[in-house]
Amino acid sequence: MATTQLTPIKFDDMGHIRDSVFSTLRNAILDSKLKPGERLVERDIAEQLGISRTPVREAIRKLELERLVTHIPRKGVVVAGFSKADVVEILMIRTVLEGLICSIAAVKIKARDLDRMEFTLKQFAEEHRKGNSKKVNQLHDRFHEIIYRAAESPRLYELLNTLREYINKFAQVAYTKPGRTEEALAEHSVIMDALRRHDSAEAEKIAKQHVENSSKAYMDITSV
Repeated sequence: MATTQLTPIKFDDMGHIRDSVFSTLRNAILDSKLKPGERLVERDIAEQLGISRTPVREAIRKLELERLVTHIPRKGVVVAGFSKADVVEILMIRTVLEGLICSIAAVKIKARDLDRMEFTLKQFAEEHRKGNSKKVNQLHDRFHEIIYRAAESPRLYELLNTLREYINKFAQVAYTKPGRTEEALAEHSVIMDALRRHDSAEAEKIAKQHVENSSKAYMDITSV
């Protein structure tokens, strides 16, 4: 753990400490700041983040459930790494869930949601023209968030939310492939049109194709 420095977390609500620690550690693993084989020492992490050891311990348990870390006898908890099989499995799950939630959203979506989506896509295009990749990634997340909430399906929302960091990470990488951002923008527009027509079958079909295209772009440019 001594080789990696984590940024202290500022909390607006002390009740969010546990989730924030988990998200911080998971993002550090997905961004390769915490590398495969690196030990996670509760005391060191707590000191770096400026918190007690209890939320760190709970976050590590959740990371074990996601198989991002593993416990090795006489060594302790170490980062497990991220295999190609892990990526394929997550992308397969995402394809099904994205298709399902778009199908549901097509029935329930409201005009104000569609207006927000349209505005988000305009911002997306503008920030892409400016070369602002960070903002593009944020707008990508916002676009899908509008759909997730429009479906009004709390359990499905939570399932997708558990994949949020993975989805964002994969999208960031996929967008580095030449031409992929423009393709994604066009795909998002087609998804929005299907939702505007309240066409569940078409929304599901296009959403799945969008995820499959994004997955292919990710796999084309990564060695994972």
